Amino acid sequence: MIRPVMRRTLPRSAFVFVLGTAFAAAVGAQVPAAPGTPPAPGTPAATERVLSVATLAPTGSTWMRGLNALNRELRRRTNNAISLRIYAGGVQGDESEVIRKMRQGRLDGAVLTGIGLGQIHRPTLAFMLPGMFRNQTGLDRARAALVGEVSQQFHTAGFELAAWGESGSPRLFSQREIRTPTDLRQVHPWVWREDVILPQMFEEEGASGVRLSLPEVLSALQTHRIDTVIAPPVATVALQWSAHFTHMSEGANSFGVGGFVFSRQAWDSLPAPQQAVTREVINQFQSLIGRNIARDDLAAISSMAGRGVTAVSYTEAERAQWAAMFTRMRARLVGVVSDAAWMDRVRTAGN
Repeated sequence: MIRPVMRRTLPRSAFVFVLGTAFAAAVGAQVPAAPGTPPAPGTPAATERVLSVATLAPTGSTWMRGLNALNRELRRRTNNAISLRIYAGGVQGDESEVIRKMRQGRLDGAVLTGIGLGQIHRPTLAFMLPGMFRNQTGLDRARAALVGEVSQQFHTAGFELAAWGESGSPRLFSQREIRTPTDLRQVHPWVWREDVILPQMFEEEGASGVRLSLPEVLSALQTHRIDTVIAPPVATVALQWSAHFTHMSEGANSFGVGGFVFSRQAWDSLPAPQQAVTREVINQFQSLIGRNIARDDLAAISSMAGRGVTAVSYTEAERAQWAAMFTRMRARLVGVVSDAAWMDRVRTAGN
């Protein structure tokens, strides 16, 4: 799983969800409030608090429609006391720059991919390691068991983790059939510049990834500088990458995570009742991801199949080779992502 400064806006149809990929909502409808839920106490609209939030999601995308729905619900629930000013499409920079701006007080919050979360608290990446969990339920179980400790670490680092969750199951997309780990030696895969996971996987197999920032990926595919990407299907279609692939692997037994994060300074400036309702609305929004991401991935797979992308299904022997490589890869990441004890706790909590 997953950047020089991004100064230009991503294409309207683009959004990231790379193995480390992107936390964003695949929804386009209003976030539902609990039946009969009254607006929370808030100040009048004249003294409205506007929270600045950055995201890689582009204007006009389904993810931005979801964020806009969240914003409408937040306004409603707080009597217009709180609203979000959302900077879409990476206009505030890539996630490393966004986090730096939050530390400096120039942004209040951000919707971050797992890679961004890992820049705040590196051990969060343990939840994204290939082969860590047998299924999505395992990831959810581990997150629920360890959320208190993870949140405390964000707090200590100067941030508030308002919500976090899954972001899809990545697949391997390529311009040639890839069936075993050794096939990676024949391709030129993309690696997000600040990703610490995928480089270890490629190095384990004697392959070499090409480090690029997100906006560089599409042009790199067009010029054949890279020919392989690991990402959830829905992101591959949304980013306009899928037109450059002929093959798609089965699931890689890994799961992306991402989250909605505020700086502690911004979060602590909100009265306790407003903190409570803000967290509740954001978690309502997050819950929609789990109900929609699988659906959107299936739709993306169907769309690509309709355009002639070949789905590659592994034999049991080939799956065993991938599983063995993931085990070696996780061992290489001890001390890079976290210590062995934390990795063991994450794995045990989900299995």
